Amino acid sequence: MKKIKWLVAFLILSLVIGVIGCKDLEVEHQHQFTKKWEIDEYYHWKKCNCGEIDFESEHSFGDWQVIKAATEEAEGKQERKCTVCPYTATEVIEKLAHTHKFAEEWTKDETNHWYASTCGHTTEVSGKAAHSFGDWKVTQEPTEEAEGSREKSCTVCEYTVPEVIEKLEHKHKFAEEWTKDETNHWHAATCEHTTEVSEKAEHKFGDWTTTKEATEESEGSKERICTVCGYTATEAIEKLAHTHKFATDWTKDETHHWHVSTCGHDVTDSKAEHKFGDWTTTKEATEEAEGTKERSCTVCGYTATEVITKLDHTHKFSDDWTSDDTYHWHSCICGEKQDVAEHSYTSGICECGMREMVLIPAGTFQMGSEKVYDSNKPVHEVTITKDFYMGKYEVTQAEYEKYCSYGSSSPSSTYGYGDNYPAYYVCWYDALVYCNKRSIAEGLTPCYSISGNTDPSKWGRVPTSSDSTWNAVVCDWNANGYRLPTEAEWEYAARAGDNTVSSLTWAGTNSSSNLGEYAWYSDNSIDKTHPVGTKKSNAFGLYDMSGNVWEWCWNWITSCYDTETEGGTNPTGTSSGDYRVLRGGSWRNVSDYCAVSFRNSYGPSRRNFYLGFRVVRASSN
Repeated sequence: MKKIKWLVAFLILSLVIGVIGCKDLEVEHQHQFTKKWEIDEYYHWKKCNCGEIDFESEHSFGDWQVIKAATEEAEGKQERKCTVCPYTATEVIEKLAHTHKFAEEWTKDETNHWYASTCGHTTEVSGKAAHSFGDWKVTQEPTEEAEGSREKSCTVCEYTVPEVIEKLEHKHKFAEEWTKDETNHWHAATCEHTTEVSEKAEHKFGDWTTTKEATEESEGSKERICTVCGYTATEAIEKLAHTHKFATDWTKDETHHWHVSTCGHDVTDSKAEHKFGDWTTTKEATEEAEGTKERSCTVCGYTATEVITKLDHTHKFSDDWTSDDTYHWHSCICGEKQDVAEHSYTSGICECGMREMVLIPAGTFQMGSEKVYDSNKPVHEVTITKDFYMGKYEVTQAEYEKYCSYGSSSPSSTYGYGDNYPAYYVCWYDALVYCNKRSIAEGLTPCYSISGNTDPSKWGRVPTSSDSTWNAVVCDWNANGYRLPTEAEWEYAARAGDNTVSSLTWAGTNSSSNLGEYAWYSDNSIDKTHPVGTKKSNAFGLYDMSGNVWEWCWNWITSCYDTETEGGTNPTGTSSGDYRVLRGGSWRNVSDYCAVSFRNSYGPSRRNFYLGFRVVRASSN
């Protein structure tokens, strides 16, 4: 029994322990959250069937999207969506505030103009402002008989104000022709006021003019005319008292001269001894033959002649200098020389008057430029085979006026005036004349011939328009006289040995910032020329090759280079054309025109205040 009690107790105990152990061995619950979001206005989350929730958070909204626009009459609507869950929030958009609408046309009164409201709010206006009137415009001119009118308009709304113009005060009208009497002249009234006159004044007479000469037999007459109205006053001239009449021509012998009476009276007038002037040699005596001389009476013109005995030979040296490239001297007709000396230059001029020349060595260079202007193209090779001399400076006014005179215009202080200023108002034809005249004066062989003659005095007047005879001028390139440079010689000398196209742009420099040190041009000239040689020279020692005045060259201009006639060896250009080449630019031109490659041209008869030249001579080398 006792064992049964223990067994029961054991079983109860075991049952209790088993219940407890069984509870400890029960499996732990795992949450299963739905895929569908639970949502309200503020949050979204996922829920387990056990009541637990997960992923709870506030909505993450995107931007509001208007789904119905608000107007002045009705509210609108907008919405935004959560970017995580499908929840959509909506919101009302308030009605729009009223915006006034105004007419496009102006409303206006005498004082103001404005845009009137068209939205029903009649008291609202836009742009209201006082009129801004322009000048009065006469719509009808007033006269002495009727009023006129004028009006002015607002420059904004075109509102127009009219106004009356009073009648004109009466103005007397006078005849254009003069009324006149012996004493006065005036313009008579042509309106109803017949007593009115205009400009009444005494006559202003000129000098008396004889209309009929008085003689010993009859009176003469004279008149004078008012310089204002043309009234003519006349007056008689009394008869003349008798006066002996003498022949106009002189009667003369070897010692005296006199006038013979022509009135029948045996009298003479003005008889006197001759008053001789100085003797003038009509034929020079030489060592081989007698000469002659004469002198004339300065009163009657009687001429006395006399023989001049033969001369013993004596050297006579010319007052003018004869010169070559190195020396100058005075020549005798027998060939003797006096005062032979090398040239000595001061400010570029020798005492003999010769302007300093620079020896330009022969060489080869690239002529032209591929930049901008077609006439400068194409770049081509040119060879100068002989040295030549070129004027160190442009021909000056003193040099030019020694041999030539200007045409209708001459240098003045307006564009630069003085011995050492460059000559201008010189056409191409003028330059030919100068070159030959100077060559002859210095005992050199002239280069130019026209119709076979090298003496400019035989060429006739310099043409004032293009002339076919002068255009056919022939140049002797081997003569040692002065001439214009060919275009190739000019550009070669301007480049001064810098013979690649890409380098030198102006004579002396390739930098526009330094150009003012070498050239007178539009940026620094003060609108006039300047004395030659006052800027820096290029590498050959030539001055003003860029700027100051344009310089004539021999060539006819071509639209672009013709390499057959303007390239190769010693080119002299085409044989005909309309315009001659100018080089170097001038005081009135911008820097581009002063470039060593730039080509300009004018008709050969053209003169202007910026056209000059410089000369060259052949070298014996």
